[in-house]
Amino acid sequence: MPEYRSSNRIIQSILECIHEKGMTHERVLKTHIIQYANLKTPMAERYLDLLAKAGYIEERSGAWGDRSVTYYELTDLGRERHIWFTRINAELYEEDTR
Repeated sequence: MPEYRSSNRIIQSILECIHEKGMTHERVLKTHIIQYANLKTPMAERYLDLLAKAGYIEERSGAWGDRSVTYYELTDLGRERHIWFTRINAELYEEDTR
């Protein structure tokens, strides 16, 4: 039987992806998040909407060559929450890392 990830871990993965790629000044596209967090598109879209409504991330538009793309950035609150989720998940799932 497959083991499912908690919402906390999924949120941490999404915030982590945006944080890590943002540190290198890369634009973080939805496909990057889907691959990094190992999510299906509908689930990724639900979480991205949730995180945007909570004020953790911002959706931006920009050009990539001739194409218009949507990318994601962490807000100040999102950076703070990334640290929180990392700490909380380390405490909650500490036995998983032993």
